[in-house]
Amino acid sequence: MWNSLWLRTEVLISFAVLFIAMLLVTALLYHFSEANQGLSVQDSARHYAWTYGPTAFLTIVLSMWNQMDFAARILAPWKELKDGPTSVERSLMLDYIMPLVPVTLWNALKRRHWAVVSPLLGFFLLELTTVFSTGLLVLQPTTMRRDNVALSAMSEFDGSDFHLNRTDSNIGPNPTVLFYGTRLQGLGYPTGVSGDLAVPDFIPRDAGSIPPGANYSAIAPGVRVGLDCEYLPGLNGTRTHLPWWSILASFWVANITTPSCNLTNIIVAEGPDHNMYHQENATQAYEGYFGDYICDQSYDYSLPTTGLPNPANASAEHRIIMSMADLRFTPFDPMNNEPDLIYMNNLTVAVCKPYYTMGKYEVTYLDATGASMKAMTANFVSNTTSDIHGFASANLGAAVQYSVEKAYLGTGGQDWVLSVQVPSFYQILSAMNDNATIGVFMDAQRLIESGTEAFKGIATELIHEYMMKPANNSITGSFLFSENRLWVRALSVGFMCAFLAILSALSILMVFIRPVNVAPREPGSIAATATILTASPALHSLLGGLASAPWSTMRKTLSPFQFRSRVASDLDKNFCIEPIGITEQQLPPYAHEDHPASVRPFKWWTPMAITWWFSALAVVVPLLAVAALEVIQHNSDQYQGFVDVNPEGFAVTHGFATYVPAAVAFCVAGLFASMRLSVSILAPWMALKRGSATASQSVFLSLTAKVPPHRLFLALKSRNFGVALILIANFVAAWLPIIVSGLYVVTPVPDIQPISLQQSDVFDFKLNNLFYSDNMAGTNTGLILYSNLSYPRWTHDDLAFNALQATNSELSGSSPGVQMPFATHMMATRPSLNCTAVSATSRQAGRPYYESTDVPSGKVELQVNTTLPWACDRAVNVTTVPWQQYFLLPNDTTPAYFGTASVLRWSPSRVDGYGAVDTDFNHRLATSYAEDSVANWVGGYGCPSLAVTLGRGSVTPFHNSKNKTSYNYDTDIASIVCYQNFQTVNTSVTLSLPSMTFEKDHPPVPDESTARYLLNQLSGFSSHIFEFPINTLLLTLTSATENRTVPGIDGNDPDANYLDAFTTVLATQKQNVTIDSITGNANVPNLIDATRKLYSTYMTQAISFNMRSTSLDAKVSTPDSAEAAASFPTLHGLVSVPGRLRLVQQAGPKIALQAMLAFMVLCAIAGRLLLRGVDAVVPYNPCTIAGTAALLTDGEICTSKIIPLGSEWMSDDELRGRGVFEGWMFSLGWWQSGEDGSRWKYGVDIGYIVDYDGNGVAA
Repeated sequence: MWNSLWLRTEVLISFAVLFIAMLLVTALLYHFSEANQGLSVQDSARHYAWTYGPTAFLTIVLSMWNQMDFAARILAPWKELKDGPTSVERSLMLDYIMPLVPVTLWNALKRRHWAVVSPLLGFFLLELTTVFSTGLLVLQPTTMRRDNVALSAMSEFDGSDFHLNRTDSNIGPNPTVLFYGTRLQGLGYPTGVSGDLAVPDFIPRDAGSIPPGANYSAIAPGVRVGLDCEYLPGLNGTRTHLPWWSILASFWVANITTPSCNLTNIIVAEGPDHNMYHQENATQAYEGYFGDYICDQSYDYSLPTTGLPNPANASAEHRIIMSMADLRFTPFDPMNNEPDLIYMNNLTVAVCKPYYTMGKYEVTYLDATGASMKAMTANFVSNTTSDIHGFASANLGAAVQYSVEKAYLGTGGQDWVLSVQVPSFYQILSAMNDNATIGVFMDAQRLIESGTEAFKGIATELIHEYMMKPANNSITGSFLFSENRLWVRALSVGFMCAFLAILSALSILMVFIRPVNVAPREPGSIAATATILTASPALHSLLGGLASAPWSTMRKTLSPFQFRSRVASDLDKNFCIEPIGITEQQLPPYAHEDHPASVRPFKWWTPMAITWWFSALAVVVPLLAVAALEVIQHNSDQYQGFVDVNPEGFAVTHGFATYVPAAVAFCVAGLFASMRLSVSILAPWMALKRGSATASQSVFLSLTAKVPPHRLFLALKSRNFGVALILIANFVAAWLPIIVSGLYVVTPVPDIQPISLQQSDVFDFKLNNLFYSDNMAGTNTGLILYSNLSYPRWTHDDLAFNALQATNSELSGSSPGVQMPFATHMMATRPSLNCTAVSATSRQAGRPYYESTDVPSGKVELQVNTTLPWACDRAVNVTTVPWQQYFLLPNDTTPAYFGTASVLRWSPSRVDGYGAVDTDFNHRLATSYAEDSVANWVGGYGCPSLAVTLGRGSVTPFHNSKNKTSYNYDTDIASIVCYQNFQTVNTSVTLSLPSMTFEKDHPPVPDESTARYLLNQLSGFSSHIFEFPINTLLLTLTSATENRTVPGIDGNDPDANYLDAFTTVLATQKQNVTIDSITGNANVPNLIDATRKLYSTYMTQAISFNMRSTSLDAKVSTPDSAEAAASFPTLHGLVSVPGRLRLVQQAGPKIALQAMLAFMVLCAIAGRLLLRGVDAVVPYNPCTIAGTAALLTDGEICTSKIIPLGSEWMSDDELRGRGVFEGWMFSLGWWQSGEDGSRWKYGVDIGYIVDYDGNGVAA
């Protein structure tokens, strides 16, 4: 007996093993994907390999399974015959080949043909597996970790050089200034600092082995700062006089009593010193005090510092006291030495214990490779009991107090009421609370919360800067980096593993239920049916004359009988199909009758797949798909995708992107698979219908059970070109699911939305003259120059911009934290200096006639007398005015640099200005000016208002005639005087929305052709010259230059130099600007450039921090005009909102699919045209045994004349080898029968046919 290769045990077991292997591989791929964070590193350019690979492999497996499925279906009736007797419906008229797969499955289930059901279920499962395989692998950025990496700790905790006493410490103002910058101006934390935690910096020992942008981690020591506070309610101050602090001022002191700390007479408030009011009409003042105290009630903290304990005492308990007092008093009376009435209305005191703890932390530096400032994260691991060597936890409060006191941030603005300026600590607290008055800190909770945050931030910066020393210690850590890795999707894995498990079970099941030994040879060809029919005389007789009868007649004729197959027991062992118990007399009369010529033609058997409507569908659907792909591509290209995808909808996202397109592709391929099956079955019958067909073209031709390449070869060989075209189209269609798997991708795209931004302020230059305060603009300038502070909002370099606010609703679809670029033009205000050099001939330098009594030891005074020409716009009756400056030089021939910047005050008699004016009344020689006098203190003449002098010099001592030491001076001096100007300039900007900041990669670019000078109308006349007394800058730059040293000349001690903060900044702010390049008369141009840069950087910040007004009445608004605009201008434009996920159709796969679909349509059309008449070939379904046998019964083809005995056991190749059917021509059609030729029969016979005209007449 013949058995199909595809139903052999070893093949079915191979299928089972293959499916189990695929299941294990899929599961293992998922396991390793999860365990190793992806399978491997891949380049997105090679995505077709993992996109198409699984689908292509499963498509090949599916094609092989189809062969097994076909074998099981075609052998189903033969299995029934073997197990018979059985009815004709379950045997001779049974067809599992032509019906649609769902219909076939349903029929097989009804008949319990499990050998058919199992492969069909497997077919569905394999198709679903293929669909889900399209989404199996995905490339996505993945964070990877590599352990045991050698790192170098570049710093370690060491406070051995820490020193602090009542008058001196190595602690400077920088920690306070840095905290201000990080907390309030967006300055990035120094490397190793995050909030209240300080850790060492570490880097890879082999930087080349670290991928770019890697984050690396290690277990490292860390110091975390704390401050535990409690509020002491009910306290009030006691008024007293402390003449050692101020002879005339009143003071208020308070005693602190807690279970753990007692303090005596700490100062909590101070009245006006010598009755000096800064705001003369004021009647209320808030005063804040911040300090570190040792808990010992034997100390009276109101006494001079000489009697107080050493703040560095680490064995004693320390407490931080934060107090806020509300003073009430009568207005200023110049006739009194103190207010007529002054009292403390309320007092808020918080007692806090400062400390730090050391521990182990898992520290990760983020995106750190090559970065100058590295962000970090730190997770606590464990505590340690040790302290920083040389710096006890008890010293923390005193160190912070020292840093805060040395940091000059300004006078305190509106809160500077009496003689005492606002301490820097409370200026920071005010800035932290939206520049609120310090009176808000009368609320104890607000005082404790803000004070604790500020203290911890300053203390952490202090520990990092002063208690962290350079090192190079080896440690072991790990690093994290991002790379594109191939991941296995859980959704696809789940379905695929389930399907593959069922498929393996079905394969094993088929071993036991497959049809075995049911047919003597391979069924399918006409020759196979003819040989078996020849060996089955009873069946031959029963089917006689039925070829032209309706199918219902055939069923009626055959249904009374049951059928079985058997092998004869005689020596020939013929295989036959026999009706059970039939005799010659039992044959129905209709079976022996020929049909008269008057019988009209019957209805042709036409498979659905070759009907014209189905053929039209097979053409229209691909064309619609081509058009749909083009429309979708157009929309996808125009709108950056054609449908929005919910980022939280994983199933929906990947369903649209992979699974649904693959399912649609299978449906389209199914249309052509149905056409292929139909034409393959009818191919030999069409050859017979054409007439005179050779055996190889007809009875031996079987295209259904062959693999696609062999099937196409046979179609071409037999000259069935129409069939060949359909086969080619079907072969191309099989690739559709593979190609479509890479058609759609989900891509984040920007969403273009309209936006309107309205200007929300103007610059009003009357708001602050910058003499007493500048809202920390000077502090920001220092941070910009030395700490890489990004330009604060609405400023960039030397450009200050008016603020904008969005007038339309919030941008839809924008994700929190996501910034969107918006390019536009804005009008910027730009400060500038117009500087001129002072002629060396107008200057004299030498020893002063009257020497100061405050000249330090080892120094000698240098007086520079300059005669300046009257350089103001407003004319007076003088042409020159004198100007004097004073410096110090070493008295031992050591050369030194000297320099200062000055705010100039012009009068017809002289020019005043030498260095910064100290306005803090707590300092000796401080100077105070009333607010109304400062408003016009530069004179309002339109004069140069800023001067810079920078020189080098030395003295040679000698004894004069009076035997006293005198000096010869050798100096090289450069002096410049500068006018202040302001311009407006139209500027191209790119804003990041919604943060309203300028993009770093696209800085503002001014259009110089639009620059216009602003008019100054502040002093009763119009001029392009402004005269801001920028004294606050000169004072606050001292904090920025605390640790900046200008090298001495020729390697001498830097302490020999006599430079103020401004000139120190000029010499240290840039690496390519040295002190020598800007010093002396020959370097005046360089000095002017450096001065302009520093001034414009500061003045831009000063404008932004001090001159903004929401009132349209600002006096200076536009160039050459004193009139303000009627309303704020509005900018309109479009902005791209990122974060929107869109399903995007890729052009490459789209073009490939369109080409394939178009080619399939052409093949279908051409093939169908070549197959004209295919719908009128056979009257019965040739896929049934009865349908084929009936067409062979009445001809000579099924006689011993053609087919020898025993041929039913031979394959087509064996028959061909023995010459069976060779030499004969075969035809399908109407044949004359009967002695008189008046009767016709339809079927296959040898020879030539005569056409039948449908009316019983030979044509």
